[in-house]
Amino acid sequence: MVLVRPLLAAALAVALPAAALVVSSPVLAQEGRVIATVSGVPITSFDIPQRQRLLQIREGRAHSAEQALQDLINDRIKFAEARRYRVEANEQQVNAAYAQVAQRSGIDPRGFDQVLRSQGIEPRVYKGKLRADLSWSNLIGARYGRTIFITDTQLVDALGRRQGATRPVNYVLRPVVLLVPATASPAQVQRRMAEANALRGRFSSCATDLEQVGRIPDAAVREQFRRLNTDLSPQFRQVLDQTAVGKLTPPSRTQQGIEMIAVCSKEEASTSDTAARNQVREEMTTAEMKRISDTYLARLRQTAVINYRDGRGERR
Repeated sequence: MVLVRPLLAAALAVALPAAALVVSSPVLAQEGRVIATVSGVPITSFDIPQRQRLLQIREGRAHSAEQALQDLINDRIKFAEARRYRVEANEQQVNAAYAQVAQRSGIDPRGFDQVLRSQGIEPRVYKGKLRADLSWSNLIGARYGRTIFITDTQLVDALGRRQGATRPVNYVLRPVVLLVPATASPAQVQRRMAEANALRGRFSSCATDLEQVGRIPDAAVREQFRRLNTDLSPQFRQVLDQTAVGKLTPPSRTQQGIEMIAVCSKEEASTSDTAARNQVREEMTTAEMKRISDTYLARLRQTAVINYRDGRGERR
């Protein structure tokens, strides 16, 4: 049972989660047969499977070639609009973001290169995706960031709706993963699962026992994060409710390895709880930014020159 997204998926998502734009310019992504162009910028037969793999890792489900193509078209449009307003991310920003994603996976950038390649994704492709996403985020923030304001009344109402019949609970969580290659044999997976269960058996405190992970080869501890129980799936909430503070959830097999979640604290939240209010405010702001982003992108697609090479011709 997969309790949460794989650590690699979570790390990729942090970067405003797949594309085949290279770091210097999307125009340079010329490998393979041209499938479509967006205002003259090509999308190739190399780009499509790369995007499919990255989407699958990020979202935990398979994507068709057509879904990958449309996602790539969106990225081409986003990058072009960010460039038009001169807010595209530069190479230094991309490299810094890439290093941060690697750090969240518990490895350095070179190690993260290897992790991506083990999943069939070229690091330069992912760096190109980072640049497109960061550029779009710069654009949305610059044009609309100051227009979003969440009032205290809206916060209290949102917390009250989540609270329902019982008070919300704030979890402080820390993911732990024992890395296992996607091509590992069943025997290798079984050995790592045994290591995970052994670690879980002796784990009793986030404050003192997370260092045990550092003594396990090819293991990583992700950054701590907070979640309200109202924001979790019923299945995952049940697992956390059954896991005592200072303990690890049962290990689960993910695309990156064997994953467990350290439950570092459980605290009852209220409408006056600062952490809960901040989290809800951030979620409401993110939701509004997404709404604005989706509307903006839909408007841009109406005027973009998209030329398909599969017989569909030119579309605007």
